[in-house]
Amino acid sequence: MATAAVHTAPEAPHATTRTVLVAGSSGFLGHHLLRHLRRRGDRVRRLVRREPRGPEEVRWDPAGGSLEPTALEGVDVVVNLGGASLGRLPWTPAYKEEILCSRVDGARVLAESAALAVTRHGRRVRFLQASGTDFYGDRGEQVLTEASGPGAGFLAEVCQQWEAATTPAADAGADVVLLRTSPALAPSGGAIAPLTTLIRLGLGGPIAGGRHWFPWITLADHVRAQLHLMDSALAGPVNLTAPGAARQGELVDALASAMHRPAVVHAPRWALALAGRDFADFLASSRRVEPRALLDDGFTFSHPDLAAAAPWVADRRREARR
Repeated sequence: MATAAVHTAPEAPHATTRTVLVAGSSGFLGHHLLRHLRRRGDRVRRLVRREPRGPEEVRWDPAGGSLEPTALEGVDVVVNLGGASLGRLPWTPAYKEEILCSRVDGARVLAESAALAVTRHGRRVRFLQASGTDFYGDRGEQVLTEASGPGAGFLAEVCQQWEAATTPAADAGADVVLLRTSPALAPSGGAIAPLTTLIRLGLGGPIAGGRHWFPWITLADHVRAQLHLMDSALAGPVNLTAPGAARQGELVDALASAMHRPAVVHAPRWALALAGRDFADFLASSRRVEPRALLDDGFTFSHPDLAAAAPWVADRRREARR
């Protein structure tokens, strides 16, 4: 049974400037997080798998279980957004193993390092670990909060193992936040970029009937939520999803309307299954997820519903102005 998010008492007021260690910084979400961390004046360290090219970079080998012993010296927050892309097809048995191992291995290495930082130096370390709303599996009409239990299926099992890998850090006293993230909507890029591209071309439409609940969050709110959680005393699972729950067909209709395009091309579930049953489950499972922990913690969404989010996603000029 999942544990609801809890508040831990911070030992002292947070300093204005933090040192943040980020894994997965070259990915879509990590790239944008780094930009905002630097903008607000935080010191950033990036984990890389090659030779470092400057003092900001630290080498690690998650598959081999190695990380420089000094990587967490002076670090206030660890953020792990690493993992093989779910957008790469097909999901062969070998690639499914990569999806799992790329997540679990990295989380375990960082959790063990965070545990050592706590036990050796007695410091409070916040550890923000990526996970997904796929944790809940296909749950139909059920309303899902952070207290809801895990579901079944490949990605649900991946998320469970991913989160469990952080146990060493939590046991040592680190504040572990499990970011159960929804697909992030953005003017360009993101988890559902292929869908938004089809909509712009007038080729979008409901998937598998479009009646299943589809959790989502804008990129802007995803980044803002992470910054909020770095400064918060919240720990445990946190749903990173907009409060304006929507069915997949409603999402497509809202985006198509904002882009002034039709949305009439249907993608039946059997067609999705041609790319693999697990991938079809990923796109067509129903997850009616609520961000109860974030809302209770005082977080305010910039795009709480599709009426606010769709025009923001439709404006491709936004990226050029960022």
